Amino acid sequence: MSSQNWWHRLGLVVCIVASVGFVSGCAFNMDNLKASSQVKATQNDSEKEIWRVYRFYLAATNEFNFNSVKYSQQYVEKMQQARQNMPLAEFKVQDYERLEQELIAAREAGHSHSDLEEATDALLPVLHDVVVAVKELDIYYKEKRYESDNYAFAQTQLEKLSTLIDAFRPKYDAVDNLVNTYHKQEGERLVKVMRNNGQTNGANMVEMMLIYSDIVDYIVEHKSDSDFQWVKAQKKAADGIGAKITAAEAQNRLEQKKHLDKAIEDFIADPRSETEEAVVEQYNEMVSSPMNFALLDSVQKPYVPQEL
Repeated sequence: MSSQNWWHRLGLVVCIVASVGFVSGCAFNMDNLKASSQVKATQNDSEKEIWRVYRFYLAATNEFNFNSVKYSQQYVEKMQQARQNMPLAEFKVQDYERLEQELIAAREAGHSHSDLEEATDALLPVLHDVVVAVKELDIYYKEKRYESDNYAFAQTQLEKLSTLIDAFRPKYDAVDNLVNTYHKQEGERLVKVMRNNGQTNGANMVEMMLIYSDIVDYIVEHKSDSDFQWVKAQKKAADGIGAKITAAEAQNRLEQKKHLDKAIEDFIADPRSETEEAVVEQYNEMVSSPMNFALLDSVQKPYVPQEL
């Protein structure tokens, strides 16, 4: 597999963010999560404790996925330069080390969903091997060892890294898919809770984002074989729900929605890798901005989800 293909594919396959964009999108502060983890949720509320721990997994995968798309071209170019024996100042690629650290933090935070924990345990050894291989290449270039071995180590190590990435990808996808599944379930639950509490704008925002998440996930999976009538119908449903959102605080998200809508329309008109990637990028950009649900509806003692 060529370096360009597997890096580009990684950016698209794993980039569907687990967040449905109903609390704080993709952006999480891991330091804040670690600090807040010391404050236990209600001790007799096991569901809150599970969700507290789960947030660590959500933060780790969201950040990794978002950067995979946002900087995918840079990663591809770096790999191409390395393959062509160019004298790099460093070997800077996707931050696997940060992903490793954050997933370890998730495992140390407590217990969440057992299948997610098992998938993470299966991923971590392979991920560590990737981290080591990337570090060795980075040191190699920084020390300019290519001047003495004519890039022999680089070529061998790049092939090793490519093999490791092939092993990493399905194991990471298993973790990412579980994170996505549980977050969607929580989103569907929140829609019901918020509607019951009279939080109409908040419920509509969550429901709209769930639909967009399904659309983007579907496009990435089916690509040019997508059922465009289904995509159009889902987009129409999202438009209808979005039109019901009246809160001024939601307008920035709704403006960003227009860019995603345009990307989806462009993909339907011309389904290829570039337009598919634009859909993913616009979705990630939209959910990366914070959304304060406390400001969307004026109700007495509303249910306001915290950072998830």
